[in-house]
Amino acid sequence: RAVFPSLTDLPVWIPIVVGLGVGLLAGAINGSIIAITGIPPFIATLGMMVSARGLARFYTEGQPVSMLSDSYTAIGQGAMPVIIFLVVAVIFHIALRYTKYGKYTYAIGGNMQAARTSGINVKRHLVIVYSIAGLLAGLAGVVASARAATGQAGMGMSYELDAIAAAVIGGTSLSGGVGRITGTVIGALILGVMASGFTFVG
Repeated sequence: RAVFPSLTDLPVWIPIVVGLGVGLLAGAINGSIIAITGIPPFIATLGMMVSARGLARFYTEGQPVSMLSDSYTAIGQGAMPVIIFLVVAVIFHIALRYTKYGKYTYAIGGNMQAARTSGINVKRHLVIVYSIAGLLAGLAGVVASARAATGQAGMGMSYELDAIAAAVIGGTSLSGGVGRITGTVIGALILGVMASGFTFVG
């Protein structure tokens, strides 16, 4: 605080790196717990969500964090969130469809034991997958806080349900091994159109 008495004085890259770093760390912890203990992913990630939200509420004392710089809030304004969304979607469409990372991910999701037998380091790959998921969650948090021009511990409440719904509508199997980024994008668009329609109708 002595160096940066106000959040508006922070270089824009600092909160971005912190947000991405916290997400990456949370994802790595999730992946490690799931890989080492065999706890069902739904339970592990739900526990992390509750813990992270509690820590955020404790750190902020339940108060919204404002005074964000204009450079930071610009990330969430105009077409920037859509551009970020499309770039991430294209990158992971390519990664899942054309790279070893994607092949391993589908193999583990389809049959973990068979993937392990075929020589895939399942534990290592799980940590990588959940770390990347955490990184993307951190990116989503950066965009959401920039768009709202504030940070709150309760921000993003029920977003996990929207994410699951978009994936399922897009054809992703909850049991694993089946799904495409393009389908998830279509699922998200369908949910967005429905939400806008319900809001318009009242």
